[in-house]
Amino acid sequence: MALIIFQSCTIIKKAPKGKPYLISNSIDIEGGKFSKIERTNLESRLENQLDDSSKVTSNTSFFIVKTIKQPPVYDSNYSAASAKNMDASLFHLGYYNSKTTFDADTSARMVKVKYTVNAGKQTLIDTVGYRLIVPELQRLAEQSKSISLLKVGEPVTKIAVLAEINRLVDTFRNNGYYKFTAAELKVRGDTTIEALTNVSDNPFEMLELLAKAQQQRDSPEIKLAVVLNPPDDSSRITKFWLRKIIILPDFYQGDNAQNTPFEYKSNGYVIKYYQKLFKPSFLIRNVAMVPGTLYNQSGYYKTINNFSKAGVWESVNVRVQELDGVKDSIDIYIELLPGRKFGFETSAEASYSTSGNINNALSGNLFGISGTISLTNKNVGHEAIKMTHSIRAGIELNNKSFGDQSTVNSKELSYSNNIVFPRLISPFKKLNERRFSSGESFINTNVAFNNRLYLFNTQSFNLGYGWSYVDDHNFRWTFRPVNIEFNYLFNQTDSFSKILDSIPFLRYSYNTALIIGMRAGLSKSYYHQNSLNNISKERSFKINIEESGLTWGLIPVANKYKKKYIKTDFEYKYGINYKTTSLAMRWFTGIGVSIGKETTLPFFKQYFSGGSNGMRGWPIRGIGRGSQTLEPYGLNIFNDRTADLQLETNIEYRYIIARIIPNTLTLRGAVFADIGNIWNLRSSQPDGTLDSTVFKFKNLYREIGMSAGTGFRLDFNYFVLRLDLGFRFKRPERSYINDGWKLPPISFNDALPKLFGRKNEYRIWRYENFNFTIGISYPF
Repeated sequence: MALIIFQSCTIIKKAPKGKPYLISNSIDIEGGKFSKIERTNLESRLENQLDDSSKVTSNTSFFIVKTIKQPPVYDSNYSAASAKNMDASLFHLGYYNSKTTFDADTSARMVKVKYTVNAGKQTLIDTVGYRLIVPELQRLAEQSKSISLLKVGEPVTKIAVLAEINRLVDTFRNNGYYKFTAAELKVRGDTTIEALTNVSDNPFEMLELLAKAQQQRDSPEIKLAVVLNPPDDSSRITKFWLRKIIILPDFYQGDNAQNTPFEYKSNGYVIKYYQKLFKPSFLIRNVAMVPGTLYNQSGYYKTINNFSKAGVWESVNVRVQELDGVKDSIDIYIELLPGRKFGFETSAEASYSTSGNINNALSGNLFGISGTISLTNKNVGHEAIKMTHSIRAGIELNNKSFGDQSTVNSKELSYSNNIVFPRLISPFKKLNERRFSSGESFINTNVAFNNRLYLFNTQSFNLGYGWSYVDDHNFRWTFRPVNIEFNYLFNQTDSFSKILDSIPFLRYSYNTALIIGMRAGLSKSYYHQNSLNNISKERSFKINIEESGLTWGLIPVANKYKKKYIKTDFEYKYGINYKTTSLAMRWFTGIGVSIGKETTLPFFKQYFSGGSNGMRGWPIRGIGRGSQTLEPYGLNIFNDRTADLQLETNIEYRYIIARIIPNTLTLRGAVFADIGNIWNLRSSQPDGTLDSTVFKFKNLYREIGMSAGTGFRLDFNYFVLRLDLGFRFKRPERSYINDGWKLPPISFNDALPKLFGRKNEYRIWRYENFNFTIGISYPF
């Protein structure tokens, strides 16, 4: 009854006195072949065509109470203007015969307007031709016709027409026509029904022509021709050649490029500078244009991008200088304003996860904090080579809920040195010579120390060399031919040694390990904006593969610690962004196979889940392996859960709750679900007997875990603080009962005590059913 009463509850604030006012607009679309999603998108587009004086501002509270603030005075002229705008919008989508009418209910002061849109038939492209008069332009247009954005059989839209004009302009500019603009092109269309213009004395032939005319009305088509609009300035259709390229690497506004103390010349390149901050070879290498060749717009923009991404200049300006008395030659000036050579950064991270004893030897909830200090030299060797030194320190605490144990769980300290070269340095000469987008090489070194209190200490050393680049199809390739990782495990406590003896699987995982091998990766991102509205779609995928001991790791060095394995994983993300909401999805699969006597990967190479970025109903490293049972709550035992196979799917619906500070702080909400688990690939039993941790396809459904929950995000624009509450609905350790399905036993009466109570029974409930996490940024 309350829902029925409040459903029609509309509150009007500051309504005009003594005048009819508008409280709602509705749009009914007739005709046209639209799917449900297309019809919804079109309605949203048409709503944006409402005249400003016909728009109603409202908001909804508690999902049912609608409030309208300052409704506009109703005027039918504004409704007529809105209908005209809708027809114009449909015209741009190829609906040339649309008709929009409106009906206003003025029986009371509160006016409701209904717009009826008869879209009619969408006009399709019959033929596309080029009539450009200038032979060279005609040839270039015909050569690229296969990639034309105007496709025969596709609807003719304003966006497609403008996109085709821009494509041709880019094509001509890439072939020397530096001054060519969109104003030099026009697209003409002919929708004449030829059957109605023919006259025949034969009545049967006339009937055939009329039938053909009717068919053309039912399926309207248009013939398009791209024509040249002869310019007043003939230089707009003239080819231009590059005479010289002048580079000013330490340019400041007001400088006279002719009076620099130093100058370097080579094959049409001229470098003028005040200080020797950069090597000439480095500067010329970043120029994507060549003196003596035709002007190329792609090279122009690529040159700007190359110098911008180098990171050593505050601003990059590339300008074209026409030459007096020379009609077909130009000079290029590259003006570069230097930036600071050194950069200093600090950052901090924090995380919180509720836990009993699920991922540490100490009972209690976990709170971790870490900080990083970085110093970067952006111009090593005068070639924009970046060298970054970073020191990271962190500590993990527990709330010391049981006993007199220390509140410190673990401590870490690490130093890393990363060197990035702004070009490819590889054994492949042809690869090095190609000027890929974002091509770079790197050398990474890291030394770290970690103390897991009451368990063990680890020291690690990593060294990697490789390169990455983006190819012509926007695929990012990363290859690391040298990948060395050494992890030394020492100071194991007696209690940890007993754990390793009692759990054979851990004995293989937690030991000193040396990795010598290679790594490679491939990734790509896609972005698509819907032409009907502001809905956008984002997709990305990432594939990684690595090995140890199978290539140059076969060299007989430190065989005692060397590990052999191959490991690969795949991640795919898909997102749909609406005006105020979004839907994000993620799929992840990873598998690693150990080769040799070990039954599993080294522990620092294994997969794990849970926590703020995985299965959020479980604490980090808290789910799995397979249907392995949970240890009794409060038991002081090491219980990290890692494995060689991971399957996971995540979905999250995000929405805006309130804009607390406009353009600065937004409170967002989310509803999410996570599905997945981790498994062993081999048995850890001495006799090879399969146990509950080993992956078996027939048990996949029963052993998959599922959690769902809700969360809040404080979006500060530059970073997001995230709080998530996850509940377990399908628990792998209970796979033998109802395939693991079990609703968390919670009701409105006992929700708060179970979530925040300090009684032991509440802690056990949280340990088995619930997890709360704090994270930075979005989980995926």
